[in-house]
Amino acid sequence: MIKHNHGISAMTSAVIDIALVLLAMAVAYYLRFNVLAGIDNVGTFDTHVMWAAIISPVFVFLYGLAGCSDYGPSATDLTTQLGRTIVVSTVSVMLLIVIVFIFRLVDMSRLLLVLFWALSTLFACLKTIFFRYYFKNMYRQGVGQRRVVLVGSGHNAVRYAAGITSQEASPYRIVGSVGTYPVGGGIKHLGDYHKIDEVLDLLNPEEVVVALDSHEHADLDELLLACEQSGSRVSIMPNYFEFLSSRSHIGLEGSTPVVTVNKVPLDNIGYSFVKRSMDIVGSLVLIVLTSPIMLIAAIGTKLSSPGPIIFTQTRVGRGKRPFEMYKFRSMRVNTESDTAWTTTDDPRKTKWGSFMRRFSIDELPQLFNVLFGDMSLVGPRPELPTYVDRFKVSVPLYMVRHQVRPGMTGWAQINGLRGDTSIEDRVTYDLYYINNWTLLFDIKILLLTPTRGVLSNPQEKMKKSA
Repeated sequence: MIKHNHGISAMTSAVIDIALVLLAMAVAYYLRFNVLAGIDNVGTFDTHVMWAAIISPVFVFLYGLAGCSDYGPSATDLTTQLGRTIVVSTVSVMLLIVIVFIFRLVDMSRLLLVLFWALSTLFACLKTIFFRYYFKNMYRQGVGQRRVVLVGSGHNAVRYAAGITSQEASPYRIVGSVGTYPVGGGIKHLGDYHKIDEVLDLLNPEEVVVALDSHEHADLDELLLACEQSGSRVSIMPNYFEFLSSRSHIGLEGSTPVVTVNKVPLDNIGYSFVKRSMDIVGSLVLIVLTSPIMLIAAIGTKLSSPGPIIFTQTRVGRGKRPFEMYKFRSMRVNTESDTAWTTTDDPRKTKWGSFMRRFSIDELPQLFNVLFGDMSLVGPRPELPTYVDRFKVSVPLYMVRHQVRPGMTGWAQINGLRGDTSIEDRVTYDLYYINNWTLLFDIKILLLTPTRGVLSNPQEKMKKSA
């Protein structure tokens, strides 16, 4: 039933995609030649709609290829899906431009094509949001969920079961567990491992999740063979799941499958290029826009107390490489500037320095760190080498933060995790950002930074000096 429903959904989605492409062209034509002032009509309405119909299968094909039309259990998060939708719409319209201009098959207004791109992208994004809401509502009512049999009775199985049952609208429904002991959470215990064949034949689930603890692995071969013989789809929860990123990769080295446990989106050279390009352009624009503020900050720093205007401090960046991070000096020159912590009422801070810190003005010179490639506009905040050595031992997965460039702002910072806050919580937010990076995610963080990362900053009771 679930496969049938998803098949109908896929067909419905494709039909709607085609209709939206045609609608986008029709609206673009109307806006260009009936609302906006300019030249007379270039080509007829029917011709434009015909070309939209010709290119619409490309939209549908690429949406499917990129996972933009997947709203079921295997769908990516909304931000990623919207990002892919924008990319696919852009590529499809570019293909249309190549056809109509390079091969000179038809005349079209350039402004009309821009409107067509904007509208087709907007309609596709709105459709994605609507479909995701629709499916979430279905799952909340128990409709269309993937029926799962959970195999295991230890810590891993209990954790998986708790994660599924705690979701308000999960695309999965655990119909029972097989193992030595029940996993709790109201999930029906179907019997010991030797009953796996009987359970699978009786329930015929869409998926079997094998979540064994290390001491239960003696039964793994037999359980996997039973799942294969029943024709069930199998997913395995590995014992080392704490070390896996959401983008872990399985590849072949020679003829041996190897799991790359900490692969992240920015390992992709294309994504890395896009992010670095945004950093260069963004830092240049912000340097120009904030130059009057930086000039005032420099004068105020020089007049506030003797010493240099710019304070430099060694921080740890991408690939664990140290770099010199720039800030406006907010404290009197002292011998503890590289290692000591400061409090809100630290006597070493100047009044001007306290003002700059309150509004993060002291961090504006880091735009040059971004321009030079030591930092990014968005990313985990860089740490002192001393604290990196401490946290890499005491905080799990802390060093994963160094797979990307550190940032001036980040997902943790706009969620209030600055200064005297839990390093474990900060790492959790940083890892979420790293594993789920998209260009739209970066833009979202940048837009939220002025209100949630600067103006709403609490007074920091404890913060590293600089």
